[in-house]
Amino acid sequence: MNRVRPRLITFDVTGTLLMTKLKEHYTEIGCKYGLSIEPHQLARSFETNFRQLAIEHPIYGKYTGLGWENWWKTIVHNVFKEQNKNIPDATLDKVASALIKCYSTSKCWHTYPGTIELLEYLHKHRIVLGVISNFDVRLETILIDLKIRSYFSFVLTSYNFGKEKPDKSIFIEALRLSNKDQQVHIVPRQAIHIGDTIDNDYFGAKNAQWNALLINHRNKSIHEKNVCKDDIFINLLDLQRHFETLLK
Repeated sequence: MNRVRPRLITFDVTGTLLMTKLKEHYTEIGCKYGLSIEPHQLARSFETNFRQLAIEHPIYGKYTGLGWENWWKTIVHNVFKEQNKNIPDATLDKVASALIKCYSTSKCWHTYPGTIELLEYLHKHRIVLGVISNFDVRLETILIDLKIRSYFSFVLTSYNFGKEKPDKSIFIEALRLSNKDQQVHIVPRQAIHIGDTIDNDYFGAKNAQWNALLINHRNKSIHEKNVCKDDIFINLLDLQRHFETLLK
């Protein structure tokens, strides 16, 4: 990674700063409406349906007429019906509405260990912080409810912007927002993006001439030869130690 002192650091959200207990929340809310579901099958079904719907209706259905709420309702319907085709649609509508509401709050989102400490450390060192996330319109509310929104100069979501990572334009927009808000001139080589996906976050930022770091909470094997091993961190505490060296 370029050792230029960063002036802007942006974060992905899901899998980077925030986690969710998907099986727990889907099972709990399903049970409230009399539905039982096998948690491991649920997780596999969710992943498959998420990936497929993202292809058919990218950016949470922003341009296909589906819209983000119906996008998520479709996920919920598909996931539950794959285990029980006889569930009434009216019941699944209630489950979907409850899940959408839950996932708009801190009840269904949890910060990874070290999140607050890292943001506080970077904030004290006068680094401009931002969020670049392939997310829908609820992200602002979620970050406020988790009490971390105040650390960020801006929150840039794919749904609001209309393009998603790894598109170079979303990184260009992040620079524009930083410079406008802070009345400074930050260039790409002074920016770092941190995320958990190789294509969207790491290479997306690199292609925009930014620096990039990869957070690998699950310590999965990374076989991509173009990812520098020094850019990979297994937790946010190690990432903070990296910045303590970089910013001293």
